[in-house]
Amino acid sequence: MRKIKLTRANKSITLKALAPYYYQQRALGYGTQEVGKLILKIDSLPTDKKATFSTEEIFLMRTAINRLRNERLSKGQYTDAADDMLIKLI
Repeated sequence: MRKIKLTRANKSITLKALAPYYYQQRALGYGTQEVGKLILKIDSLPTDKKATFSTEEIFLMRTAINRLRNERLSKGQYTDAADDMLIKLI
C-alpha cells in the first residue's frame, strides 16, 4: 500500500488513460472488474488529497498511463502530464 497525492491534472490524466484500457480489456474478453473499481475510486477522490493505492492498482495505473504516453509520443504530442503522473507512481 502506498499513498499518492492526486492533483486535478494527475487525476484527469489517470482517468483518461484508464478508460481506453478498460474498454480494450473488455473487448478482448478479459476481466475488467479491477480496472473498473480503480476508475470509480479515482473519480470519487477529492483532488489534492492523499489516497492509498495497492500495488496492483499502481501497476494498472502505470501500465495505462505508459500506454497513453507512448500513443501521444508516436503522434508527436506533448506528454508532460503523463510524464508527471508516471513519476509519482514510480
